[in-house]
Amino acid sequence: MKRLKTVLAVLSIALFLTACASTDGSEEKKDSSGKETEKTLITNIAVSTVANNLWGNGWNLGNTLDAKTDGSKNNLGLSTETSWGMPKTTQAMIDAVAAKGFKTIRVPVSWHNHMKDANYTIDEKWLARVKEIVDWSIGAGMNVIINIHHDNMTEDQMKSNYGFCVPENNAALKEQSLAYIKAVWTQVADYFKDYNEKLIFELLNEPRAVGTAYEWYTASGTESKVKAANKIIVEYEKAALDIIRSSGGNNATRYVMVPPYAASPSMLDGWKMPEGENLIVSAHAYTPYDFCMGKDNVFTNAHKDNIENWLFKTLSSLGYPVIIGETSASDKNNYSERVKWAECFYGQGKANNISIILWDNMVVYPKGSDKAERHGYFNREKLSWYY
Repeated sequence: MKRLKTVLAVLSIALFLTACASTDGSEEKKDSSGKETEKTLITNIAVSTVANNLWGNGWNLGNTLDAKTDGSKNNLGLSTETSWGMPKTTQAMIDAVAAKGFKTIRVPVSWHNHMKDANYTIDEKWLARVKEIVDWSIGAGMNVIINIHHDNMTEDQMKSNYGFCVPENNAALKEQSLAYIKAVWTQVADYFKDYNEKLIFELLNEPRAVGTAYEWYTASGTESKVKAANKIIVEYEKAALDIIRSSGGNNATRYVMVPPYAASPSMLDGWKMPEGENLIVSAHAYTPYDFCMGKDNVFTNAHKDNIENWLFKTLSSLGYPVIIGETSASDKNNYSERVKWAECFYGQGKANNISIILWDNMVVYPKGSDKAERHGYFNREKLSWYY
C-alpha cells in the first residue's frame, strides 16, 4: 500500500485508523429513533465488493454492555455496565467516536445476567438501555452492531448460569443452548425490527467449546472435535437467523454477521454460512497473535506476510462480505511498531474491501497487569484520545 506519511507526523494511531475509513458522500437521512427516511439497503448483489464502503471502519464499546458476572441466574440490572471498570456510556462519548471518523460502532451485549425468569425473559430496562445507545449511535450517523456476547459457557457452568454452550457430546445441553439463543433473538429481533439497515445483528460472539484444549486453537489431535463443534455452531446460527428473518419489519433483509468457531479464520473446518442474503462473515483477528497479544514488540516482515498472505487472502476467499469485528495490537510501549502494524492491517482491509472494528478496553501502557490486554484508544472519561 501507499505509505501514509502523515501517521507519524500527527502521532496518532487512532487518526490513522479512521483515515482508512471510506466515505462515499451518500450519508443516509434518519430520524432520532434510527428508523429510515431514505432506504439504501443493497440486496441481491455481490456486496463483498463494497463492504468497506458500506460500513467503513469502526470502534468497539468494549467491556461495557458485555461485562458480566458468572455463577448466578439473578437479574443483575443496569449496574453490570460499569462492573468491569468502564464509565457509564453517554451520548457525548458516542458523538466523540463519530467525530473521530468511525462509520460503525460495535456494541457487544451480554444478556444472561438480565433474565427475569427461567423462560429467558429479558429485563425491559436492559433492552431499553441497549436501545438508548443504539439510538445515540445511529443519531450520530454511524452503523451499529449488537450481538450475543459473553453468554458462552462451559458445560459445567450451564448448571448455574443462563446461556449457551458448545457441548462435546450432550444432546440435552445442545437443546438447552438452542432454546436460550432462540429466546434471546426472538426478543431482540422483535424489539428492533423497525430499525433500518444501519442496525446490524451479529448472531454470536466467538462461539466455541469454552474450557477445552481446543477453545482458541486447533490443538494436535482435536481436529475432529473442532469440526464437530462447528457443525453445532451452524445449527445454532441457522436457528437464530430463521427467527430474525421471520420476525417482521426490516429483519427480512437486515444485514446479519455470522461467525465460525471462535470467529477464527483458522478454525473453519465444518463451518458453513447459512442459506440467505445479506449475510456477513464475522471474524476476529488479533493477527499476528505474537505481535498483537504475545511476546513480540517489533513488527517484522514475517508479521506483515502473515497479515497479507494468510489472513486477508483467507478472508477474501470466503465469497461473502467480511467484517473483522475485533482487532488491536496491545500497547507494550512500542508505539512506532504498532503504527507499522496499523498501516499494514488497515491497508489490507481497504485493499480487500473488508471493514475493521477496533477493540478498545481503555487500558494503555503501563496500566494493566496483562500486557496482552492493553487495548486503549479512547479515554471515555475525558472524551479524549490517547494517541
